[in-house]
Amino acid sequence: MMKLLKFSALLTAAFMVFVMIGCGGEEEEEGDKTPPTLVSASPASGSELAANASITLVFSEKMKSVTVPGGVVDLGDGKNVTVKPSGEWATGALTLTVTGEDMAGNALAAASLSYTIKAADKEAPKIASADPANKATGVDPAKVTEIKIEFSEAMKDVKVTAAEPSDLAAKINAEFDNNKTLTIKFLGGYKLGNEMEIKITLEGTDLAGNALADTSYTFTTMKKEG
Repeated sequence: MMKLLKFSALLTAAFMVFVMIGCGGEEEEEGDKTPPTLVSASPASGSELAANASITLVFSEKMKSVTVPGGVVDLGDGKNVTVKPSGEWATGALTLTVTGEDMAGNALAAASLSYTIKAADKEAPKIASADPANKATGVDPAKVTEIKIEFSEAMKDVKVTAAEPSDLAAKINAEFDNNKTLTIKFLGGYKLGNEMEIKITLEGTDLAGNALADTSYTFTTMKKEG
């Protein structure tokens, strides 16, 4: 009887292992069947584009490959992909067809972009406006809850490389919005004081690869009353 019970227990255990392995296999076979999509393009389809400018494509998921005839593709992190012209885009109307596949091999849903190509951009971008204004003096620190810097043209990327006073770099977070605006927010309830000279060092390029001309942004807060 004992041998029969042991055999029955071993048979039950083997059956359970078989069922668990079988279920796992089914889940693996299902995998990712959702085709990726092109979420956005910058500049947006339908806009003007300099002959030497690049295009940034954002996908719904990480891509294994992306192909754009006439363009040179840099996959980047797989979701944010840069397309540069092979030389320069031909002036006039341009239509680009974007194809590719995600990491699971699902084909990209059909995507097409159109632009009007203008002359190559050779001009360096600058700071167009800022709040507080660049090089302003007598700024009321109580009214500065964040810093906004807008550039003269669409930028590929902009980042803060240094900040003064020396403790400021660890107290700010820079967010690049809509290709033209950099918003600098203060962290942990950090507040500016009186008689402070704020200096932000910037680095970036426009869509054509021209380096930012204005790399320094500064302002000074007002003196203490009395």
